[in-house]
Amino acid sequence: MLQSRRGFLIGAGSLLTTAFVSEARSFIRRTDAPLLIPPARVAQTLYAYDFDENGITLSLGEWLDEPPPPPTWSEFFADKDIPHQIKEEARQLYSDDERIMPKHFNEVVDQEIWFKHCGYDGDRCAQAYWLLDKIDVGPVLQSACAPLLQFNRLGPSDSHWVSANSKLALSLLQARLIDLDMPIKIVEVT
Repeated sequence: MLQSRRGFLIGAGSLLTTAFVSEARSFIRRTDAPLLIPPARVAQTLYAYDFDENGITLSLGEWLDEPPPPPTWSEFFADKDIPHQIKEEARQLYSDDERIMPKHFNEVVDQEIWFKHCGYDGDRCAQAYWLLDKIDVGPVLQSACAPLLQFNRLGPSDSHWVSANSKLALSLLQARLIDLDMPIKIVEVT
């Protein structure tokens, strides 16, 4: 398993200060919950699940044990903002692999394709990985002692997920997202 660890630079932003770290530690001791200051606006929600001793797993959207029932192709295209209403748009969707033509738009998405979409390509933990991997949360660390995010990969096309090693790391991540003016809210799921 490949992994990288990223910590947080204290003093790098308006919220991420030593005073904030002290306040977050105190809050966690009193409440046994991370200090998650909500951003001014919210466009996405990261859910934090404390499943096991390997850390707090982050998911972009709520965790699902199984994917929801597959939609029709038309609903799928509409949800993904894929143009398909006029003949020229529909023609662009035709591919030799899937052979999706306008006559199929009211049919349910093939289960194998839907599971693949909800698996690696659409997995909410992988989506959190790819989102946070693009954000400068802090430096790469060699030690696992400090509050940090751990980016995990089983292989180039297999499972990807990111986990926080502590409630303090969740608090610092939320503060860093606010400092970067990113409309992402973290919700701890208990």
